[in-house]
Amino acid sequence: MSSDDQTPDPTPTRSRRRLVIALAAVAVALALVVAFVVVPAVSGGDADEPGAAGPGSGSSSPTTGGSSDDGTTAPTDTVPPAAGPDTPEAPPVGLDESPAVVDGVTVRVKSLDAVDGEAALPGEVTGPAVRAELEVYNSSAAPVDLSTVVVNLAYGADRTPANTFSTGTSSFPASVAAGATADGVYVFAVPVDGHSDLRLTFDYAVDVPVVVFEGSTS
Repeated sequence: MSSDDQTPDPTPTRSRRRLVIALAAVAVALALVVAFVVVPAVSGGDADEPGAAGPGSGSSSPTTGGSSDDGTTAPTDTVPPAAGPDTPEAPPVGLDESPAVVDGVTVRVKSLDAVDGEAALPGEVTGPAVRAELEVYNSSAAPVDLSTVVVNLAYGADRTPANTFSTGTSSFPASVAAGATADGVYVFAVPVDGHSDLRLTFDYAVDVPVVVFEGSTS
């Protein structure tokens, strides 16, 4: 048989095709490896950065007096500090006067009467007493806090402190509205011979001078 009649050997062509398929398979495998290793690392990198919000984050340090969720300013505590024994005193005034406590706020004694005190709690003793009714007037444009007000009474030349009866005593409310008045009633145990020399004090706050009334029962 002549050389022109021989059939070409397909072996080299099949070998090249197998090589191409093998290389393609390797390339696909490498791509999958890169996808599984590189992509998770990139997506999780932000959570490791300082200040980044990760799963379960969202907590923050508590603040006071800041802004609320609706963008408005949160109210701050406006209650004045409570009065204390070291609070300075204003010069004494008569029972018929209405001295200023702070700007826009005055206090006066509506009545100071001799009464009989009624014991109700342990330690109280029924006997002569003085009933003091005071009125606070708020002429300012905003409510005024009265929650720290303390009213005391002393009698005689020695300024003996008088105990308060629970029965008949009704302290000032927590606040007084703008343009309004608020009353407080206090019943003190005072012997009859002490009714002619009384010293009634109105303590508003530790940094406000104590208002002092002096006089006798009517």
